[in-house]
Amino acid sequence: PIGMEGGPEADKLAFDADAVAAADAVFDVVYLPPDTPLVRLARSLGKTTVTGDQVMARQALEQFVMYTGVRPTPEQIQAAEDYANA
Repeated sequence: PIGMEGGPEADKLAFDADAVAAADAVFDVVYLPPDTPLVRLARSLGKTTVTGDQVMARQALEQFVMYTGVRPTPEQIQAAEDYANA
């Protein structure tokens, strides 16, 4: 994947810079690093961003709910995210 750490295209953009400039928001699903070239460009242009690590956390949450039938509280979710990012 373009922008993924350690990959052959780690420093490349998945979209033309003009497309990013025209967007209202940018959604990147690359987990590592969460701060991809695409996300960095979008943030520098003041765009709303959703990063791959945010996507991964939400996927994990929904998988947990599906497997256990239990939805963690917002405080538990935040604690898990804080632990994962430490």
